[in-house]
Amino acid sequence: MAFLRNAASVGFATLFSRILGFVRDTMVAAALGAGPAADAFVVAFRLPSLMRRLFAEGAVNTAFVPLHTEAEKRGEGQAFSDQVFTQVALIFFIVSALALLAMPLLIRVIAPGFTESGGRVDLAVSLSRITFTYCLTTALMVVASAMLNVNGRFTASAYAPALVNVVTIAGLLAAPLMGWRDEETLARMLAWTIFFGGIAQGALVFSVLWQSGLSLRLVRPRWNGAVRRFFLLALPGVVAAGVTQVNAFVGLVVASPDPGAVTWLYYADRVYQLPLGIVAVALGNALLPELARASAQGNIEAERTVFSRAAEFAAFLSLPAGLALMVLAGPIVSVLFERGAFNATDGAATALALAGFAAGLPAFAGAKVLQPLFFARTQMRLPFIVALIGMAADVALSVTLFPLWRQTGIAAAAAASGWINLILLALAAWRSGLLHVDAMALRRLPRLVLAAVLMTVALWVLRDWVEPWMGAGKSSLLRIGLLGALCGAGFGLYCGLAWILGATENPLRQLRGT
Repeated sequence: MAFLRNAASVGFATLFSRILGFVRDTMVAAALGAGPAADAFVVAFRLPSLMRRLFAEGAVNTAFVPLHTEAEKRGEGQAFSDQVFTQVALIFFIVSALALLAMPLLIRVIAPGFTESGGRVDLAVSLSRITFTYCLTTALMVVASAMLNVNGRFTASAYAPALVNVVTIAGLLAAPLMGWRDEETLARMLAWTIFFGGIAQGALVFSVLWQSGLSLRLVRPRWNGAVRRFFLLALPGVVAAGVTQVNAFVGLVVASPDPGAVTWLYYADRVYQLPLGIVAVALGNALLPELARASAQGNIEAERTVFSRAAEFAAFLSLPAGLALMVLAGPIVSVLFERGAFNATDGAATALALAGFAAGLPAFAGAKVLQPLFFARTQMRLPFIVALIGMAADVALSVTLFPLWRQTGIAAAAAASGWINLILLALAAWRSGLLHVDAMALRRLPRLVLAAVLMTVALWVLRDWVEPWMGAGKSSLLRIGLLGALCGAGFGLYCGLAWILGATENPLRQLRGT
């Protein structure tokens, strides 16, 4: 099926990027630990990353794809694309300029706890002024990526994020040769790698765009009906498509008074974003164009089939990943991050946060399947309202649980808000008559749940047997090998159980997309 082939292609590209991201994060953790410089860098990286993912990726992908499909039918696709490109560029240029001027105020708003430590505030402001310019480059890149996606080209935009990781890793490898060893100097160097990595991302996507015979031009801005509709749809799409990013941002704000908590949450978030990113990016890029075409043609049967296979794809990956991360949080964090300045105390705190985040992973993946049902029809109001409710729940729970469980409370709050968001989205889709699942999916999904639960029990037993050999004092190669074997055994068992239970005809079919 074309959708699954596209989703699998994007998923593997995202996996490659995320693996490089893990390499980057282990090196950053070893260099900065969880001290003031690490907290400042996390804030400096989070701020432009949030802006990019919300106002660029979320808004552009959810509003651009269906509206471009409509514009193409009128013979106005290129004119619409050029206007969106121009006006997104103008908005982000103004936002970036204002943010650079107001950065001290912004840091005090998003990390109020930093005011208790002047060093963290000053360094966070300095680093954020370097990294924030990354927003403009990537804002232009995601418009180009959306243009490629509409035309059935998904790979370049999926591989592009890997370039930030490549540039950062190169910077960290070069640091000892340049004599950069103190944490503040390393943090400044890392901020510059984010900036140059963003430029590399944009260069890759635009080169593929031009090689594909497509183009985007800066033109005189015109506030016509199509562009006005784009921004009206983009605003709720910002919130609806960016729940996980907003939750992470809320956690940053609430945790900022606690030294180290911002960094622990960041690394926990990075680990659980690996499987979530594969599912979310693959579905977000490949599912929405397919649903938009089926909706525009009034082909309900095609829409039902695409949605059902997407639900199976999301469940096939997110259910075992979420449960495995909960069980193996301690060994995973220990093997990935406990070295250099990142000690065992930091590892234990990060593992607790990871287990909390992982509990919500299937919910966030499920929401990525349900949201395109609305977006394909340019119906943004319901997912927007649902997202607001979920975010309100996250804020309330984070503020309530943080004094009790510190970073674990924030992670648990994010997971709970994810499930609230999923349940309300499913109810809204059902009541709107949009939720149609075929008989095959209804048969397979419960069996995937059972396979994932049985895998979890087996992993629990294996973990207790293997964990003594994975401590920080053991050989790095041994620890990495055992972790890989543990994860591989768990996934192999899950695939076998899924086949035995009849949850899939071929355990690898969901990943190959054939």
